[in-house]
Amino acid sequence: MFSRRLPHDLSENPLAKACTDLRARGAAILDLTPANPTVAGFTYPDREIAMAFAKAAVRVYEPHPRGLPAARTAIVRYYAEHGYGVDAGSLHCTASSSESYGMLFRLLCDPGDAICVPAPSYPLFSYLAALEGVSLRQYHLRRTPFGEWRIAFPSLEDTIDEQCKAVIVVNPSNPTGNYLQPEEYEQLEAFCARRNLALIVDEVFHDFSFVSHPTLRTVGGSSTALRFTLNGLSKLLGLPQMKLGWILTEGPATMRDAALARLDVIADSYLSVGTPVMAAAERLLPLHADIQKQITARCRGNLLVARESLGDHFLSPEGGWNLVIALDTNLRDDEWALKLLRENQVLVHPGYLFDFPTGSYVVGSLLTEEETFASGISSMMPLIG
Repeated sequence: MFSRRLPHDLSENPLAKACTDLRARGAAILDLTPANPTVAGFTYPDREIAMAFAKAAVRVYEPHPRGLPAARTAIVRYYAEHGYGVDAGSLHCTASSSESYGMLFRLLCDPGDAICVPAPSYPLFSYLAALEGVSLRQYHLRRTPFGEWRIAFPSLEDTIDEQCKAVIVVNPSNPTGNYLQPEEYEQLEAFCARRNLALIVDEVFHDFSFVSHPTLRTVGGSSTALRFTLNGLSKLLGLPQMKLGWILTEGPATMRDAALARLDVIADSYLSVGTPVMAAAERLLPLHADIQKQITARCRGNLLVARESLGDHFLSPEGGWNLVIALDTNLRDDEWALKLLRENQVLVHPGYLFDFPTGSYVVGSLLTEEETFASGISSMMPLIG
């Protein structure tokens, strides 16, 4: 009766079931997986947020497929603040990054076509692709001797076939937290241009950097490939309930304009992003600096704890909100996650959720409140050695 685009089995996986059982027995779980900053102990400028909506002109509905001009102008100012010039006419406002991906899959693919995605990466891609009738091809990120994760271009070459329409790259990579290097990006852009593939760059975590040197952004300037860059308020402001994301379309003029016109048709068919949040964007976006400062300080503090405690198990990210922990391969990552939960009441994500191609890894969130994070890492050590 139901679509095959949806999972057949909707039951809890063993880790989720074990967590439910422990909580039912009243066990205190050290949860190292929080992803919602609004309940993670940060201080938000509540008055300024409220005033942004109070002063927004929302009574009159003036829909535009690319979003309210005032919202797009606010996004342009955000990029200008970081030294990048972008065109407001090349922006489409969306309700979320998930919707941005869905729109791009509809733009670029017929049912049965494919998108190339990195491994490891977001668990969400498989669900979004299935809902759009699109298949995925995985290329690998390779772990360098210095612990960084970089694009394995031979695997990308091997992934491409005639069904592939686009390559997704996340900058910084998630969950591994490494930024694209300039030479890496140049090679990727040239690869996509040569193969007539669109390039989709997800930069939602870009502002949360742990390195002192500048990091590459894929916005502004010229591109030999048709390029779509994604971002939004969910991460920039740590406000996932403020449903405003965007797609910035750039590249050779003929392809860019054709893509923008077709995105207009898709966006106009749904008009899903709300007027209030678009109207408030010009007052919301300038609030990002203080919120980002708090989140970055929390992440950096937790990184110091992890670095001091985990030794060789620690993999140092350059940005983002996640921490990858490398474990001995005598157990699979799902077995490690269950063992840590059952024996030490520490909850982490097993690496298989992120499609790590090799090894055993678990993933924790650097958003975790400091005391819980330190206790969780400390409790892990007797098991992982």
